[in-house]
Amino acid sequence: MKDAAYLGLDLGGTGAKAGLFNAEGSLLGLGQARFEPQISPAGHAEIAIDEIYLAARQAVRQALASSGARVLALAISSQGQTFVALDEDDRPLHPAIMWYDSRAAEQAAQLQAAAAHFSGAVPEPSAIATASKILWLRAQRPELMRRARRYLLLPDYFAYRLSGEAVTDPNTAATTALYTADGFGYHAGLLEAVGLELAQLARVLPCGSPVAPVRPELAAEWGLAPETLLVTGTNDQYAGALGAGNCRPGILSETSGTCLAMVTLTEQRLEPVPRGLFTGRFPIAAYYYLLAYSKTAGVVLDWFRKNFAPTASLEDLTQAAAGVPIGAHGVSMLPTFDGAISPRPNQALRGVFANLSLQHTSADLFRAILEALSFALHENILHLSANGFAPEVIRSIGGGARNDFWLQMKADVTGLTVEKPAVTEAAVLGAAMLAASGQGAYRSLAEASAALYRPSRLFNPDPERHGAYQEAYQRYQKLRCRWPD
Repeated sequence: MKDAAYLGLDLGGTGAKAGLFNAEGSLLGLGQARFEPQISPAGHAEIAIDEIYLAARQAVRQALASSGARVLALAISSQGQTFVALDEDDRPLHPAIMWYDSRAAEQAAQLQAAAAHFSGAVPEPSAIATASKILWLRAQRPELMRRARRYLLLPDYFAYRLSGEAVTDPNTAATTALYTADGFGYHAGLLEAVGLELAQLARVLPCGSPVAPVRPELAAEWGLAPETLLVTGTNDQYAGALGAGNCRPGILSETSGTCLAMVTLTEQRLEPVPRGLFTGRFPIAAYYYLLAYSKTAGVVLDWFRKNFAPTASLEDLTQAAAGVPIGAHGVSMLPTFDGAISPRPNQALRGVFANLSLQHTSADLFRAILEALSFALHENILHLSANGFAPEVIRSIGGGARNDFWLQMKADVTGLTVEKPAVTEAAVLGAAMLAASGQGAYRSLAEASAALYRPSRLFNPDPERHGAYQEAYQRYQKLRCRWPD
C-alpha cells in the first residue's frame, strides 16, 4: 500500500504550490507552477480563472509524481479578495479579479458610507475588498452582471469545481468586506446594500471542516484517489502561521515574502483594535489573530537586484552584504515602496535611501535594505509588545527563511531567537495540517499544528550585535519620522 499523505495546495498571486506530507509532517513531494495575471496602468489585475486552475492541477500532479503517496485529504490555502462571478451554467463571466486590483476606489467609498450605518460591519472596506469590486463590475458592465448567479472567491471556486460544494472558510469570507466584524457570518445589512443574496455566496464552514470527496472524474484528472476528501482551508497568512506551529500565544510567525506579514495569537478579541494592527478569528477556534503587515519586503530585494545588479543572484548580494559592517556605512533606508500599513499607516510613504556618498557600494545598499526590513520587523514587535502581546520567539517562513544571514540579523536586531522551520513553505504545510485535522488524523487543529511543525535551526541573538544595531535603528526611525502620519 502506498504511504498515506495529506495534500496542501497554496494559491498565491503568481503561482500555485502543492505539498504532500505524511502524518508526522515529513515532506513527501512538492510541485509548483506559475501563472501571470495581466496588470494595466489603471490598476486592473486580472487572469482567466482556468489559468489558475491548470497551474494548480500541474502543481498537484508534479507533487504526486515525485512521491507516489496516496492522498487521503486535501485543503487549500489562498489569497483573499480574488473572485469570479459565474452564470447559470457555472461559466465565468469575466477574468478573475486579483486581490491587489485597485480599480474600485469609488465603490469602496460607497461601501464605507453604507457600512457606517450598520452595527457590527467592517468599519472601512477598501478598494481591494471583493464587495467593492462587485459594485464596480455592476456599475461598468451591468448587462453582463445581470447574468451572475454566484460570486466565488478563489478557494470557493476550487471547492465548487472539485467537489460540487460551494463552500468557504471564515477567514476567506471576511475578505469580501461583507462579513461581520466579529467573524460570525455575513452581515445582512451589507448584503442588502450591495444587492447580493446569501445564496449567491459560498456557504461558510469552520476551517478544517470535511466538505465532500473530490468528484471521481476530477480526481482522475488531478491524479488523486476517488475517495480523496476535500477539507476547508484558510487564508494564506493564517495557513502559514499554522505551518509555523503558531498554535498558542507567545509565538510570532513572520513571512518575509513579497510582503512582510507578522501573526501572533490572543485568547480575547481586542476592542478597540490598536492602530496598524488587524484582528479576527484564527483557524484554531480558541484564538484570535493579531496581524501586522508591510506591503513591500522581499520584493524590494528583487527590485534592487533587477535594476542595479542584474547579473548577480540574491545569494551573491547577501554574501557581499555580509562583508559590510553593521549600519551599512551610515546608509539609512525605508523599504516602504508602496506606503506603510503597520505599525503606523501612511499610504503616501515611499522608499528612501539616505546619507549616500560616492564611497558607497552596491553591497552597502543591499545591506541597508536587509537592515531596514529587519527594523520593520523590530518596530512591529515593539508595537505588539506595547499593546501587551510581547512574543517569546520568532518563526520565519516564506522565501526570506532560506537566507540564514538575514535570519541571524533578525535575531540580533530584535533580541529574540529566530527559528527556521524544516519546511519553509509553511502555507502549504498549514493547508496539509487542515486536511489532516479534517480527515481525523488529529483530535484538533492545534494538535496537528504542534505535532507537524519542526524547526531545522535556531538563530540566537548576540548581545553585542544587538547593541550595535540600535544606532542604525534610531537613524531608521528618524528618517521615518520625516513623513508625518
